[in-house]
Amino acid sequence: MEQEDLYRKLAERIFMHGSKLIPELFRMIADEEEARLLLATPGTAEQLAERTGKDVEQVEEMLATLFRKGLVFKSRKPEGTVYRMCRDLVQFHDASILWPEAPREYHDLWKRYMEEEWPDFARIAAQLPKPFSRVIPVNQPVEAKQRILAYEDVERIIRESGSVAVTQCTCRLVERKCDKPLEVCLQVGKAADYNIERGTGRRLTVEEALEIVRQAEEAGLVHVTMNRAEDTHFICNCCEDCCMSFSLIKKYGILLCDPSRFQAEADEKSCSGCGTCVERCPFGAISLEEAREGQVARVNQEKCMGCGLCVITCPEEAMSLKEVRSPDFIPS
Repeated sequence: MEQEDLYRKLAERIFMHGSKLIPELFRMIADEEEARLLLATPGTAEQLAERTGKDVEQVEEMLATLFRKGLVFKSRKPEGTVYRMCRDLVQFHDASILWPEAPREYHDLWKRYMEEEWPDFARIAAQLPKPFSRVIPVNQPVEAKQRILAYEDVERIIRESGSVAVTQCTCRLVERKCDKPLEVCLQVGKAADYNIERGTGRRLTVEEALEIVRQAEEAGLVHVTMNRAEDTHFICNCCEDCCMSFSLIKKYGILLCDPSRFQAEADEKSCSGCGTCVERCPFGAISLEEAREGQVARVNQEKCMGCGLCVITCPEEAMSLKEVRSPDFIPS
């Protein structure tokens, strides 16, 4: 098999038929022998050695390298550890960008992909029944948590995860369009264990994780998690400039992330028209409009993602989150 076909086949394995840049990303991160081994997956080291005609020890060494690069993942089975390659574009993006030895050129090629090919692919992905991710509201005070379910309560997700780690934000690593905090993406449960084993994550205590949540909210970052009610793997803290989902929502209206079940609401009687909420909203959903007593905040219901960043910084406590979607809005 010619080398070009190897990398094209790797791209096709993650459903990126016709992409010009995804094969080049694979070429930059995997040599020809590694590419052939990836195409031989899934399998145990012994099975992959037999398929590729290599010694088991050599295959195990290559798999360790590919694991660190974010190209293979481990699954413990009765027959032994089974290795498989990244399953889709998002997993390839998130795992390989955190490769500790990644050269700047590799991140630059990802940046080029996000500019040239990602918007068109995202338009196709947006046609799926539900987006992959969803917004979860800011960490609420106890008295405000009565309407918040366990799987949309950032503190409870962290406390019940069993294991939590922090990684750098892959989107900001690549895009470099803002000065927002970089090491703020929280991995929970199995994802935390994976990143710690791979050397791309730092283990946190619950208190340390909650402090990162607080710092992220203060910096104007939005909490995002998997769009399902169980088995959450991450809590990303996203900005509107670099995020692979938010940037497309803002620029093209491509909905790759569901809003939370809540929506911001302004109490016009309490609102002083200071404009803090307008500055804080990442989605341009709040504006100041003339009212009888002067300017007041108004929320565009079509644009509001229900993140709550406007609520926690309103000096008059005029902003609140109201429940606008039923619990079954989040897939089980």
